[in-house]
Amino acid sequence: MTNAVYPLVRAGCSLFIPSTAFGFILILLIIIALGGMSQTANGQQMVVDDAGVTEFRAFQLESWLGTEESWILPAYSPVRGLELAAGAVITDDETHMVGEAKYMFRAPSLHSPGYGLVAGVLVAPFEEFYTYVPVTLPVFDEWMVLHGNLGYVLERHEEVHGDHTYIREGHLFFWGARADINVHGPFWLLGELFGEDNFQPDFQVGFRLEVIPELLEMDFTYGNNFSRVSNGMGFTVGIAWTPAPFGSW
Repeated sequence: MTNAVYPLVRAGCSLFIPSTAFGFILILLIIIALGGMSQTANGQQMVVDDAGVTEFRAFQLESWLGTEESWILPAYSPVRGLELAAGAVITDDETHMVGEAKYMFRAPSLHSPGYGLVAGVLVAPFEEFYTYVPVTLPVFDEWMVLHGNLGYVLERHEEVHGDHTYIREGHLFFWGARADINVHGPFWLLGELFGEDNFQPDFQVGFRLEVIPELLEMDFTYGNNFSRVSNGMGFTVGIAWTPAPFGSW
């Protein structure tokens, strides 16, 4: 499940040059061609999304508290392969509502890739529409899991000039790459790099602890922008709670 919407963490960024874009598309194609994946969706506050979805008829609650923004994002899977999520993101200045749908086109299996399509909106009122393709690839006997995202954002913002208010639209492409490394048992190291259009990329690093395997996870991370123009994600602590699907209790 997605864990932080790109538009809100854009990091005052600087640009993603065309040659980088083509290289990243190639990486996604290689992952699709060669990969395999774990079905479990995870990540909490990690911006780069995995390709998994919540199990059919299962509920998942993700929430994270950060120095720059805080989220609560519950999700449910009413149809196999489909995950619906709705929640809120809170900053010092305002609160936004988020709605998202994620569909996994190819179910995970051994030595088989997982990939899907995500679409969502940010409203307070309507401000952004985003869509992206998440891809996941476990490597080295699954002690390392690689994730890649490539997507598009439509932004709408109000600008006031004198007595007139104008609606300004922006069209942006974004990308992201992430690695999860299993150090030992329930302990994972996390690292990701992400950016959009002409902006300097952001990074986020940290670790994940599987407090109760397949039920409760916690992430502890720090993120910033390479240009230091903005604060990036800052320090964040998050949890993901995924009980068994309804009907299996």
